[in-house]
Amino acid sequence: MATPHSKPATAFRSGNVNAAIWENTGEKGAFFSVTFSRPYKDAQGKWKVSSSYGLNDLDSLSSLAELAKGWVRGHSLQ
Repeated sequence: MATPHSKPATAFRSGNVNAAIWENTGEKGAFFSVTFSRPYKDAQGKWKVSSSYGLNDLDSLSSLAELAKGWVRGHSLQ
């Protein structure tokens, strides 16, 4: 998995949801993984990140999953 200070291979955003695609290396070579997140401000106005999604986030999450799937497929064939 990626280290906390590494950058994703690419990232996408839709609405309040973000997708990050990470390039990893395993025993069989390079592979990609995808993480999804939803940033929000807490009661004190500080930015936090959640992996919980409400009804209004699901369309964005679904769109990002499809976009990420296409990106990973395209880059995995190279």
